[in-house]
Amino acid sequence: MPIARGGFPLLRPDISSFTREVAARLPGHWKSDNHRTPLAGDPAASRLWDSGPLAHTAVTDTGHERSVITSAVGLQLYVTGHPSRTADVIVAPLLPAGSRVVHARGIAPPRGITVPADPARAAALIRRRLLFGLRLASMKAQSNTCPGPGMPIAVTLGPNGWPQVEVAYARALYELLVKEGFLLNPATGRCQLPATTWPPDVGRRTAKAVRLLEQLGYSITTRQTDGRTSASSLPVGPPLRQRPDVGGPPRASRTTI
Repeated sequence: MPIARGGFPLLRPDISSFTREVAARLPGHWKSDNHRTPLAGDPAASRLWDSGPLAHTAVTDTGHERSVITSAVGLQLYVTGHPSRTADVIVAPLLPAGSRVVHARGIAPPRGITVPADPARAAALIRRRLLFGLRLASMKAQSNTCPGPGMPIAVTLGPNGWPQVEVAYARALYELLVKEGFLLNPATGRCQLPATTWPPDVGRRTAKAVRLLEQLGYSITTRQTDGRTSASSLPVGPPLRQRPDVGGPPRASRTTI
């Protein structure tokens, strides 16, 4: 076991507590997912944009866990203990909301980094070495998801009407994640309601979110479980004031990184 200078053993940080404290220190509106997930078989690992120092052995190691920090506009950081250095933590970027590997082709990925297991020092390094590059690269990847006219958003309804919202627009993501209480699933890159949502409220909250996005000028396509689709009831067009910034926060709440 590694030993600190004072002779005390270095213990791995509780990853959920660590990410919660780091998120509180990052600029803008960031939240941790407040739970730990084993790395072995983690579906979110398939969305790692750049694993950095996270070795393949760490991804399959049953002794490690991860947590995820999510921004208000769909950027996500995958956080886990270093596979060999107890005093360090690895922070790696995930693909941004609404995008897939194909959308990131040809874009230099922001590099995953190693940070100390001290939340204040870790947050400072993340801000200095990772966030700016992540934001720029994400803007390009998310732009590739919507090359055509209009601003399409796909809502897929699962069993009992639970929604999965595929969206890459910053303004729409802000509305869903911050105002409507949706979560961004790191394994799919889609927005969804929390698992704790009272089932009778699922339909109401989904309809409310869809109406809000339509009023902002987005074109919504809803896919039912039986394969049926329905288009937005409102005409496609720009929002009342401006097209939202893909990959960046809405202008009213822009944060300098």
